[in-house]
Amino acid sequence: MIEGVIFDLDGTLLESMHIWNSVASEYLKSLGITPDADTDEIMKEASIQDAAAYFCKRYGIQKTVEEIADDVNSKLEEAYYHTIQPKSGVMAMLEALHARGVVMCAATATDRYLIEPCIERLGIRKYLTAIFTCTEVGVGKSEPLIYHKAEEALGVAKSRIAVFEDALYAAHTAKNDGYFLVGIYDDSMDTRQEELKALADLYVRSYDEVDVVGCLFA
Repeated sequence: MIEGVIFDLDGTLLESMHIWNSVASEYLKSLGITPDADTDEIMKEASIQDAAAYFCKRYGIQKTVEEIADDVNSKLEEAYYHTIQPKSGVMAMLEALHARGVVMCAATATDRYLIEPCIERLGIRKYLTAIFTCTEVGVGKSEPLIYHKAEEALGVAKSRIAVFEDALYAAHTAKNDGYFLVGIYDDSMDTRQEELKALADLYVRSYDEVDVVGCLFA
């Protein structure tokens, strides 16, 4: 039986991946750089520090990794502070998990100063015992360290933890490390959905269409 949940946030609980679709290429263009065709995909599948380090090396930007990450983050502030909303059905699911006594936390590649105000505004923060960010952990989700930190905070055995992810690379990391994987559909990752569906222990295209809590406790 599932006793703990580790949630990704962007694209999983939050309807926010659309803002990442062009932020990297737009930033590079603002510096007079013509971005590669896969620039925004790289941004969606890495921590912001890892992406900044790649851009620094790839394009020879004369800024530190921290400065590049800060520049990109600044372009996202308006959305996180004021406009991003939960995915449909998320709040009801969180309340149902809470009512079942499930402990929950978040593991996100987005920096804390953006995420915290957003989930406070939306009423999500109260359901989470802790939030872990890739920046603070020091590695992205291509490695399982952030899930291990979240597992420790939950105080629940790995065999009783479900990890919710929409990004295929992160889903592979969680699944390969032994967590129960809940794959979440997001249209920004539409081309990889069949792979995610095949990998996941439970696949959710819409929280409104799938009784996630019922499935976890079946």
